[in-house]
Amino acid sequence: MSNENTGIEPVDDVVDAHQTATGQFEKQPEKSNWYGIGTIALVLLLAVIGFFFLQQLRSDQEGLGGELERDDKKIMQIGDQLTNLQSQVSTIQSQMATIQKSLTNKETKFERSLTEFTERHGEKLNLAKEELSGAIGNIHRQLGKTRGDWMVADAEYLLTVANQRLHLVGDVKTSVIALEAADQRLRESGNPGVFKVREAIAKELNVLKDIKPLDIVGVIARIRALENQVATLPVFLPHAGKGQQAVPEKDEVVEEELSGMEKIVESALEDIKGLVIIRRTGRSVGAVLLPEEVALIREDLKIKLELARFSLVQRDERLYKSNLSDAKAWVLEHFEQKTPTTKKFLAEIDKLEQIAVEMQFPDISESLSLLQNIATLRLETEKKQLEKQQSEQEETP
Repeated sequence: MSNENTGIEPVDDVVDAHQTATGQFEKQPEKSNWYGIGTIALVLLLAVIGFFFLQQLRSDQEGLGGELERDDKKIMQIGDQLTNLQSQVSTIQSQMATIQKSLTNKETKFERSLTEFTERHGEKLNLAKEELSGAIGNIHRQLGKTRGDWMVADAEYLLTVANQRLHLVGDVKTSVIALEAADQRLRESGNPGVFKVREAIAKELNVLKDIKPLDIVGVIARIRALENQVATLPVFLPHAGKGQQAVPEKDEVVEEELSGMEKIVESALEDIKGLVIIRRTGRSVGAVLLPEEVALIREDLKIKLELARFSLVQRDERLYKSNLSDAKAWVLEHFEQKTPTTKKFLAEIDKLEQIAVEMQFPDISESLSLLQNIATLRLETEKKQLEKQQSEQEETP
């Protein structure tokens, strides 16, 4: 049987294959040693590299740790600063809240004050507007008046003057003139409604013309004349002072002949003359009066007369007669009564005391009241005229 068919290889081929495998097995240990050495060298190299890498990593970790510590410190400082800022912000917020509250209170107070001011001045403004409107309306009414209306207004003013002059001053003459002028104005006005007013004026004129008014100016002049005569009244008590007699003038020729010493002596003698005035009286004398005391006595008498004059102007009859009575008693006490000057002075005081200062004046306000109600009078007059016309129409067939 051949080898191809049986599948068995030849012996030579097996031997060659065995030899080849044996040679290869002999060469393989040398290669394995080199591989082990390389591997060990590689491991050592890797170990050295790892050691150096580990050292570098540790150094990097240490540097990174320092930086982290510094960063942590910075973070802590920043945290402290943030805490301080937060506290400051809280303080500022509280202050802002306080300021806001104060501003709110002030704003509320200002608004309230502004509201009160607006209300108060609004009322004043409204009142001023009303007054202005009334004044404008009055002006329009005045402008719309006719000549007759102006005459009536003028008559009303004259009647007012008549009442004031009569009751405040007692000037009857002026009151009569004012009433007559008012009647003239009403007559010229042509207003039929003033007929009753003119009737009242006529009655008042008749009453006033029967009154004899007091001549106050004349009485005052008489009292002033007494005041001027006080200096001429002789004082009762003796007093020091020059006499009232005039010293006769010396002839110029005689004066030239007198020497200087003689002039001095004569001047002294003239001064001594009349220093004491001797007067015989039936009353006891207490002491000699000084010139100042005599002047004071005369001045007191003048004051009493002046008070009487002022009382006359005020129409106070009680005070007027009381002051005249005091002046009369003062004259009787301090002045010589037997001289003609004093007798005439006392007689004049007696006449002045008999004057009635207070006078009862009649009421002349009726015409003024009627004229002030001229509108009512006009309506009444128009009503009467209308009734008269209606009655006439009814009578006419």
